[in-house]
Amino acid sequence: MSLKIKERRRARFHAVQALYQQSIAATPMHELKAQFYNDNCDRHAVEWDFFYHLLDGVNKNKVLIDEKIGQYAVDNIDSINTIDLAILRLGAYELLDCLDIPYQVVLNEYVDQAKSLGTQEGHGFVNGVLDKLVTEFRNEATRKPVKASKR
Repeated sequence: MSLKIKERRRARFHAVQALYQQSIAATPMHELKAQFYNDNCDRHAVEWDFFYHLLDGVNKNKVLIDEKIGQYAVDNIDSINTIDLAILRLGAYELLDCLDIPYQVVLNEYVDQAKSLGTQEGHGFVNGVLDKLVTEFRNEATRKPVKASKR
């Protein structure tokens, strides 16, 4: 795996943690950004610009993202586990705005995050919702179904 891929994967991982913390503790976003950078900048390589872009993008587009996620939630968006919701919001934002990243990569990355951090069956839910959001946010009518990677 190239260094660039690892740096992006770590940025996504930290972004999931930051959104989770924001949901639980209502920590202001500027404090979260500084905290995560200060706590991790010397530990390992992270694509920090991508981390900031993800957090800013989710916050800027949260109403639209939550509306679209809510369309595919079993009951409503409030019924989704907090960590799974953070993962979904980030994946939805990447599908919406990071058009240079293939949708297959986005789905795979966030399904893997859900397997690592989410609820026991959360990865299937995350995969299903993000798969539906591909057609909402991208014009990829000829795409084939994506299977999540196996760990």
